Amino acid sequence: MRIVTIVGIKGSGKTTVTEALTAELTRRGRRVGTVKSVFCPAFHMDKPGSNTDRHLQAGAAVVTARADTETDVIYASALKPSELLRHYTACDWVLCEGDYELPVPRVVTAHAEKDACERLNLLTLTVSGRIANTDTAEVGGLPVLHPGRDIARLADLLEERVPEVTDLDGLDASLHGEDIALSQAFCGRGCGGHSHPQRGVRLTVDGMPVPLDAEQEKALRAWLAQNLKA
Repeated sequence: MRIVTIVGIKGSGKTTVTEALTAELTRRGRRVGTVKSVFCPAFHMDKPGSNTDRHLQAGAAVVTARADTETDVIYASALKPSELLRHYTACDWVLCEGDYELPVPRVVTAHAEKDACERLNLLTLTVSGRIANTDTAEVGGLPVLHPGRDIARLADLLEERVPEVTDLDGLDASLHGEDIALSQAFCGRGCGGHSHPQRGVRLTVDGMPVPLDAEQEKALRAWLAQNLKA
């Protein structure tokens, strides 16, 4: 399995690049899986009040909706990268749209050089997205490749430079610093979803959201129950 993440500012072409790479790699006979990271804290794929939602609210750790046309598996908490990607072991490639934390090779999409540079790191291989519609040929010494006319070159670059992942557990050692601040700031521009009820514990320190895993959330709930009794 080879993994690459596609990151960029809102509307910069992440989905377009992911879609184009999926089609090109599939055309080459590769089996491709995709992961879409959603940073909105109010986002839920399931509908409140549905049968599967009622299962979750009752305490089920995993809920599956099984139908003739698809199978949807819902976990009651976020999975670690290693746990998530074990579902993709049959894939040759996994394209992770919007994941700033995975320590894997990166494609940055951008509107312009400024927002591209903010998201470059040592793992970045190329720049793409809307910036490729301008005269910009490179950013930070990296080529700017168009998701349409240059998609074969982009796929060639990834197939040449992205290594096989042999240790999924190593992906749990996520990136830190400015990358995480960028990902956490992604949601706040008028998505309109924050008025809906939110499941789970949301911790904010000095205005910055702090993600919690299942054990941390459990410990915080226990502390709240003990210390905030009426």
